[in-house]
Order: sequence, then structure tokens, then C-alpha cells
Amino acid sequence: MPSNAHDVAAAVLAHVGPVEAMRLQKLVYYSQAWHLALVDEPLFTDTIQAWRDGPVVVTLWDRHRGQRTVSSWPTGDPGRLSAAADKVVALVCQVYGGLSGDDLSELTHNELPWRVARQGVPDHQPSKAAIPAEEMKRFYRRRSLAGLSAADLVSGGLNGPGDLGIGSVERKQVLAAIRDDFRHPVTDAEPGFPEPVSSAFATDRGHRKPSRVEVRLHRERPQRGNTARRG
Repeated sequence: MPSNAHDVAAAVLAHVGPVEAMRLQKLVYYSQAWHLALVDEPLFTDTIQAWRDGPVVVTLWDRHRGQRTVSSWPTGDPGRLSAAADKVVALVCQVYGGLSGDDLSELTHNELPWRVARQGVPDHQPSKAAIPAEEMKRFYRRRSLAGLSAADLVSGGLNGPGDLGIGSVERKQVLAAIRDDFRHPVTDAEPGFPEPVSSAFATDRGHRKPSRVEVRLHRERPQRGNTARRG
């Protein structure tokens, strides 16, 4: 049976433990986005909408509605994820898992998929517009993750920062780099990376360590609680 958004939510919680609902939603979104970029196919078919606080999987929202913190996901099974999907979710959790829900929301607001889906709707206004998978795939293929391009990650068998033994200090530097990177959105005029090849996940070829980041960690804003309003 193929995986669905519930399986991905359960897998995220298995990696990061109990999290606020907004943070869970964004980690599921980034798992979908990077899976599209690296494996060339979606993790799940559930629609992701461009809500006011960033991307939201509505089928998941209907399940955790009213909960500030989500600690388990009984309707999902991480075991249904393929080997490649499991690697993508693990990598996303390693890189983005230390960010708050507010931080992740801010990042998505600075990225093209969320903004393009809303088509000029002001940030403070609700929207139920779907974020197209092709827009996500195209955008994230041009980005880097923990200092590695999409092409580097695929050619290296999707080895992430956890595989490189990054300590707490460098982890903070990586998180600071993510914040800085996503404050500079990619435009359609910039060249993309080569198309990824799914079979590259089977081996560890040509993997290189990311360079150390010389960026100070930005102070995180206080976390917001989950609200019961949609959009």
C-alpha cells in the first residue's frame, strides 16, 4: 500500500517526538517538497493548501484540529514509506526539526510555492489555494539543503547532516544558514540543477561534506499556539 500524509505525519513524529501542530504541518510539507525535488514523485497525494500561516495538509488538520501539541498519529504507519521516502523524511527532520513552528512558517512565506499559490493574496488574509506539486518540485530542485544541492544529495545517496556527525554548534549554524538562504527566493531566471535519478539512492557516490557556515544564529521568536481557524 502506498504511503499517505498520515504515514508521513507518523514518521515525522517518530523522528522528532511531540511537536506543536504548526511545526508538524511544516515538516510534512518540507518532506513532500524535498521528496518531489529528489525522487521526482510525491510522497502522498493529499492536497497542500497555502493557508495564512503557511502550507497546510487539510486531511492532517482535520485530524489534529484543536490540539496545541501532537504527540502521536495512530492513523499513520511509518512502515509504509519506501526506503527513499524514509531517508527524505529523516533528512528533513534532521535539518528543519530544530526550528519552531513560527520559524518554519516564516520560511515558507519567503518561498515561491506558497506565494505563487496565493496569487497576490495579502499574507494576513486566508486562502485555500492548492500549492501545485510541479511548483514545489521546480523550486526546491534549485535550493540547497544543509549545504548540499539537490543534485549532490541524489548523487550521494541522500546522506544528510546526521550521517556526517554534525554537533550542536554546527547544527545551529546550519539552521542559521537555512534562515538566511530562504530570505533570498529563487526566481525563474535562475538555472536549475540536473534532473535527479531515483536509482542513485542505492549507493553512496561522490558525497561531500557541506562547508561550515559562518552565519550567526538568529534569535527565535516565541512559538504560537495552534488555532482552530482554517485558512
